Amino acid sequence: MSISLRRLFATLAGNTLIAVFLTALGVGGGWSVNLVISQCIGLSIFGTCTLAGLAVAEGPRRMLAIIAAVPVGVAIGLLLGVSLSGVGWIAWPAVAWQAVAIGVTLGVMGSGFFYLRERNLALAAEVQQRENRRLEAEKRSIEAQLRMLQAQIEPHFLFNSLANVAALIEAEPTLASRLLDALIRYLRASLLRTRAEGGTLGDEVALLTAYLEVLKIRMGERLAYDFDIAPELLACALPPMLLQPLVENAIRHGLEPKVAGGRIVVSARREDGRLRISVVDDGLGFAETPGKGIGAANIRARLAAIYGPTARLELSSRVGAGVTATLNLPAEVPA
Repeated sequence: MSISLRRLFATLAGNTLIAVFLTALGVGGGWSVNLVISQCIGLSIFGTCTLAGLAVAEGPRRMLAIIAAVPVGVAIGLLLGVSLSGVGWIAWPAVAWQAVAIGVTLGVMGSGFFYLRERNLALAAEVQQRENRRLEAEKRSIEAQLRMLQAQIEPHFLFNSLANVAALIEAEPTLASRLLDALIRYLRASLLRTRAEGGTLGDEVALLTAYLEVLKIRMGERLAYDFDIAPELLACALPPMLLQPLVENAIRHGLEPKVAGGRIVVSARREDGRLRISVVDDGLGFAETPGKGIGAANIRARLAAIYGPTARLELSSRVGAGVTATLNLPAEVPA
C-alpha cells in the first residue's frame, strides 16, 4: 500500500473520530451533520495539502505551502459540508462554529502528525537506500579487486614452473611434458575462475587440483595431498580467492621450507547450515601467533565484505606440527 493511500485511510478514520468526539460533547448539528462536515473538511485539507506538497519541491517552502493550504482546505470543506449536510447557512447555528473550530484544530494537528511521520519514514528509507548503495558499491569494489587478484598469476609460481619445464626438457622430457600439461590445466582453470561472476566449491577444488599437480611434479615425493569432500558439497557456493591462498600459504610457509616436505589435506563438511572448509598441513607451523599476516587479513576483509559477520577464518598452529586453517561460511547453493 502506498504512503498516499495510507494517509487517505488515516484521514478518513481521523475524521470519523472527530465527528464522534464532537457528537459526544453535544457540539454541532448531530451525528450525521458532524460526520458529513468533518469528512468534508478533513478530506479537503488532505487534498489541498497533498497538492501543495506535490507542487513545491522538498524544503522549507514545501512546509509553508502546506500550511497555507490548510485554510483553503477548511474553506472548501466547510462549503461542501454545509451544502451536503442539508443544514444550510441560514439555519447553521452559531454554536456549530465551535464544532468547526474544534474539528479544524484536531484535523490540522492530525494532518501535521501524519505528515511529519511520513516525512520521517521517507527520510529513514532514503538513508537506508543510501547505505544499501554504499554497501553495494563497496562489495562491487571488493569483487573488482578479487578479479584483479585472480588475473594475476603469482610471478614466483609461474616463473619457477617454467624454469622447471626448461630444465627438464633435455634431462627428462616426459616429466617436462607432464609439468607443462599440468601448468596449462592450471592456467585454463584460473582463467575460467577469473571470468566467472561467482563459483562453487567444486570450481575451487578443480583449480586447486591443477595447482597441486604442478607443485607435485616440482616437489616430487616431498608433497602429498588429498581432498576429503563429499560430492554433494561441491555445489556449495564459494567466492574465488578464498581457499587457494590458504593452500599457497601452507606450501610456501609450511612444506617447502621443510626438508622432508609433508602432506596437505583439504576437507569440507556441512553442519547446521554452515560450511566448514579446512586446509591442514603438517609443515613447520608458525613460530609466531597465527593469523596476523597480510594474507589472513585480506581473506578476513573479503569475508566481511561478501558475508558480513556470518563468516570467519579460524587459524591454529603448533611449531613443527603444521597449521589448520578453516573457513566457516554459510552453506549456500547457487540458484
